[in-house]
Amino acid sequence: MESSTEKMDTVFAELAHFSQTLKSGGLSAYLILLALVLVGLGLIVGVAYQRFVIKRLQMASKTTQENFEAIAADLRKRALEVKKQDEGLRKRDLEVKERDELKAFVKDADAELRCEPQRQVLKGSQRAMKGSVSHIIMVGLKDNQTRMLQTDFKVMTSVVPDKADLLRRAEEAA
Repeated sequence: MESSTEKMDTVFAELAHFSQTLKSGGLSAYLILLALVLVGLGLIVGVAYQRFVIKRLQMASKTTQENFEAIAADLRKRALEVKKQDEGLRKRDLEVKERDELKAFVKDADAELRCEPQRQVLKGSQRAMKGSVSHIIMVGLKDNQTRMLQTDFKVMTSVVPDKADLLRRAEEAA
């Protein structure tokens, strides 16, 4: 703390010596005073210039920020337009896809319709075969029933079967 007090005392002593030199009217005192005034004036001009430059930079910064905001707004507008165009393209793609699916469906249906007469012929043939097979089975069953009834009737009417009946039965069974 003493060192700062000593420094203050030294500054006051120099100021006192300077004021005495001014009172005595020496040229060196006026030169020192002129130098101090010039330094003060230089400081004032420097501070004023610095404030002017800061204001100019702030204005330029503000203008730049406004330009950036305008550019950002323009970019947002363009992005919305691109998004709308993209949505339009997606809709068109969906329509094309649906149209292609519909074409494929129509093509498949057309192919099925072309095959339909052949299917009808096949179904008719199958029905006819089923009917004829059923008829053949029914006729065969009736024949078997008739033979069995005849065989049983002959057995019942004859007490002892003869060789011819036994042979005929064996042939019929085979």
